[in-house]
Amino acid sequence: AGGLVVLAALALGLDLDASTPQIINVVLVGIGIDYFLFLLFRLRERLRAGEDRRTAAAQAAGAVGPVIASAAFVVVTAFATLGLAQFGQFRILGPSVAISVLVMLLAGVTLMPAIAAVSGRALFWPSRSWQRERTNGPATRLGRRIARTPGRVALAVVAVLVVLSTFALGTKMSYDLGGGRSTPATRTADEISAALSEGARDPLHVYVDASTGTLTPGSLAPMRARLAHVHGVSAVSEPVLTPGRRGARIDVALKSNPISKSSMDVARGPLRDAARSAAPDGATTLVGGTSAAYADVADTVKRDMRLILPVAAGLILLILIVTLRSAVAPLYLLAAVVLEFAATLGAAVLAFQQLGDQAGLAFTMPLTMFLFVVALGTDYNILMTARLREEMRAGKPVHEAVTDAVRHVAPAVGAAGLVLASSFGTLMLEADDGARQQGFAMAFGILLAAFIVSSILVPALTALAGRRAWWPGRAAGERRPPARIKEAAPQPAR
Repeated sequence: AGGLVVLAALALGLDLDASTPQIINVVLVGIGIDYFLFLLFRLRERLRAGEDRRTAAAQAAGAVGPVIASAAFVVVTAFATLGLAQFGQFRILGPSVAISVLVMLLAGVTLMPAIAAVSGRALFWPSRSWQRERTNGPATRLGRRIARTPGRVALAVVAVLVVLSTFALGTKMSYDLGGGRSTPATRTADEISAALSEGARDPLHVYVDASTGTLTPGSLAPMRARLAHVHGVSAVSEPVLTPGRRGARIDVALKSNPISKSSMDVARGPLRDAARSAAPDGATTLVGGTSAAYADVADTVKRDMRLILPVAAGLILLILIVTLRSAVAPLYLLAAVVLEFAATLGAAVLAFQQLGDQAGLAFTMPLTMFLFVVALGTDYNILMTARLREEMRAGKPVHEAVTDAVRHVAPAVGAAGLVLASSFGTLMLEADDGARQQGFAMAFGILLAAFIVSSILVPALTALAGRRAWWPGRAAGERRPPARIKEAAPQPAR
């Protein structure tokens, strides 16, 4: 995957982001083991049924292969939409993850079934307990509880998710990428802020370009006066002229922290307006510096989120409709993962802003978290709903189909969720605040998806919908045919 990503970057003339290899490793380790676990749990069922290793592997691959393919295409599609982003880090990360997941998909439908066919029962050595199916284990009891009272279960889960989601309303974006570490540069900046203003540590720069004529301190005086009167400005420097006097630079120190929202608001609007309106005749002005750059970044990220979120959600919905051949189940599945994303974002706000007393969440996190949590959470939903559909198509009553689906799939989803959450959780070991926040949010979101949404909420909603969940597909109207009792032939009287 790494080789293909590099080749793609070379072919397209793109520069890879420094964090891309780490993200690729985390994603592929997590979803690769997820897909292998999906296969192994189904392989174990077939071996219990007495099939030989090759037949069992073929049957397991035939049942799980389409699920793995659909799940992988959800992740690929979601991250491919980042190619539409204007923000460079998103535009590089998205296709890189998409290419990597395609490689893992190829391994999931070829290499993994081959390993299963060659190894067979040896994959589960030294355990022997797997040979006996647990008919009254925790997953079975959970399935029975969901099937018995699906309305109460769904209401309780939704209530918890909604409560967590309310904290997301207080989300603040942080553009401080330093992670709060003390360095010689940060200590020097602190001394400057103590003596002057916070903005003096990293002033804005107003550049003036005179296409005709020359500039003088006198011709720039009205601009300096106008800049000094902008609300939020603490000091304006004397202009520095170029040798030919065709250009000049004026430094502007703000009152607040250069990467605070207030400083970005000043740079985005009032300061640029003042520089433009007070510029000498025929001159062009440009505002540069950290506050101005992050103001542009914030606007770009907002634009990307408004574009990518609905596009990704629409494409995921389309894949669900095609995969499940239904128009009903995909709607509540997508609604469930969107609520799951909101709850995850709320949990991150609670952990880092409310309890951790941090200024906000890393500005790149909401969009990347949406794609990871929604796409990977949909993976687990696809596995669960595919088994629910399979059980109902076999003619089982709805409550029995829900019980059996949860019994078979919840352990696989739980194990996969633990692996993937652990993979993302390694990011919490990083020194950077943004990486720690992302690691926590991804791990929490995956655990929420695996143990709550996919294993409890989705089966409960499906139990409420019944066979209507698969409308207009064939499973919507299928029932178990009534058993035929063969009557014994009449015996002659003796």
